Amino acid sequence: MSTEKYYLLPYNWWPGFDNKTDANHIGFYEMLLSKTKLRNFEITYDINIANVLLEAGNPNEDIHKFKKWKYKINFIDEQTLHQYEKYDIVLTGINHIKNVVDLPLSVAYIHCNNFLPYLLNRPKFTKVPGNFCSFIVSNPKCQVRNNLFYIINNYKKVNSMGDFANNVGYKISYPYWSQDFFNVLGSHKFMICCENTKMETYTTEKIVNPYLSGTIPIYWGSHNIKNIFNPDSMLFLEDESEESFNKLIQKVIELDNDDEKYLEFINRPIFTEQNIKFWNENYIIDSLARKIDEVLV
Repeated sequence: MSTEKYYLLPYNWWPGFDNKTDANHIGFYEMLLSKTKLRNFEITYDINIANVLLEAGNPNEDIHKFKKWKYKINFIDEQTLHQYEKYDIVLTGINHIKNVVDLPLSVAYIHCNNFLPYLLNRPKFTKVPGNFCSFIVSNPKCQVRNNLFYIINNYKKVNSMGDFANNVGYKISYPYWSQDFFNVLGSHKFMICCENTKMETYTTEKIVNPYLSGTIPIYWGSHNIKNIFNPDSMLFLEDESEESFNKLIQKVIELDNDDEKYLEFINRPIFTEQNIKFWNENYIIDSLARKIDEVLV
């Protein structure tokens, strides 16, 4: 076994990543990389000592050229693949490139916050929430998501608590990973929790939070989500056709008007046996680490 020492330099991450005050923070990468060939590592913010670059987003050319890096690793949480050829490995939900390890942000979010045990053993719900549906969106650019909101809101008011289409007179200010946030979501029967876009395995915390909150997800995004979670535990917009929109809204109306059916639906298991098998093969920490080692040489 190699005894080489690795010094990892985190660069260009979001606020709260380094000091672990954000829900998605460096602790996940410490946990993950400790299972890989890079396990003999420590985090440093001294570029002169560092020999492994752990970068998020677009590559910084000055950093890349500053020295000869032993390895360069990139994580992309959004859907744009930033010059993947500049890295030894890219962790992302865009996975058609040879040096990519499939890691949707939804999976990292679950591991980073140790949500998996709760999701596997979520308590049974016995009461139907008093509010109808929540919607918390600031980015107005996803027309499919916008249309879904308008259609459902036309049936019954959806509480829109973000910047987009706000209709409650305030914006929810709790951190999206906090119990206060979950409590707001859980006071509603449903949550419209669509992604910004649909491609490959790209999924985020948007689908995870309704499960953590005890509300039914109304989701549009990657079909890979059906490998991650039980497809019968969510209301999934299959495509952008009028038929699919109509089918989904009819299901929402059906559940909204039948408490017995609603409680049966909300208590469906989040994971099927097939989902657990898929997780074990692809998304548990040991499996992700093994895939990283297969790419790193």
